Amino acid sequence: MLEMKKFMKNICVLYNKPENISDESDLDTQNSAISICGELNTAGYDAQLLGISTAEVDQVQKIKADLVFNVVEWSGVKWKFAVGAIRELERCGLPFTGSGSRGFKISADKILMKKEMAKHKISTPQLKFPAIVKPAYEHCGIGIGQNSIVNSGQELENRADELRKKYRQPVIAEEFIDGRELQVTVLEKNGRPWVLPAAEVVFDKPGTVLSYEMKWVEESPEYDQAGMEPAVLNSNLKSQISKVAQTCYLKLGGRDYPRLDLRVRGGEIFVLEINNNPGVDWDIDSGMGMSARLAGFKTYGELLTHIVENAYLRFAEIHDANFL
Repeated sequence: MLEMKKFMKNICVLYNKPENISDESDLDTQNSAISICGELNTAGYDAQLLGISTAEVDQVQKIKADLVFNVVEWSGVKWKFAVGAIRELERCGLPFTGSGSRGFKISADKILMKKEMAKHKISTPQLKFPAIVKPAYEHCGIGIGQNSIVNSGQELENRADELRKKYRQPVIAEEFIDGRELQVTVLEKNGRPWVLPAAEVVFDKPGTVLSYEMKWVEESPEYDQAGMEPAVLNSNLKSQISKVAQTCYLKLGGRDYPRLDLRVRGGEIFVLEINNNPGVDWDIDSGMGMSARLAGFKTYGELLTHIVENAYLRFAEIHDANFL
């Protein structure tokens, strides 16, 4: 670790500035970046924050650092700005954490994501009732509530119209899988996906969807109606989930720390989505925080050090291969 820091000392923690201070998920990105920066400094790196707006994506070209810890995750109709920022990093040749521009695009656009899943024969819900209706470009549960579950074509059309008008983007609809909800984090080790032990979202009420209010709105009656626990899985299910997670990582543009959201019904595994640049959390109530502890990480700094060193080595290997 000490040898690594001789070569990789300066880290830029890049994030998108919050644009809506009433949106807890928007503020969370900035708060996460601040926490990551502080932890990296404590771990012995020289980390600095850089927040950018949609008008400042070209500032990425001016970054002087050994590595960029990329926390940029614009969603909604602005996801293309995040892709643009990552493309700037790729053009500059700067080592950075997280997915490349292709991977981010796949996880930002759920319509494209589902097409890629079908292409690679990854099991994901199809259109069948009861169905759940979601905005195609949002994340963090935005646009998802208990009223997102519909039972007929007319209900689906009504809910889809509401979402299109409110969020000004396409929507997707798929079967609501009434089963266990798992979050599976995949890190990278020795150039291969490393599937961490799964975390399970445990709901107070059956047939519940993990809504925006449940995640973010403390004054909502839904808040705290779900908790995170280690997923207790038999060996067969654990093996199947590991295979599915590795396939998703390799085929859907995963890199460094994507999170998969799964539903399990009986012995069937359904991949709801892949989040290729999720928040890198240590909170015990987050899927990554729970799974990282189960995998043996003792501190947040230890998790972040694994991520940055792995990313730096990957870029060093690419550079050496190109040089040869």
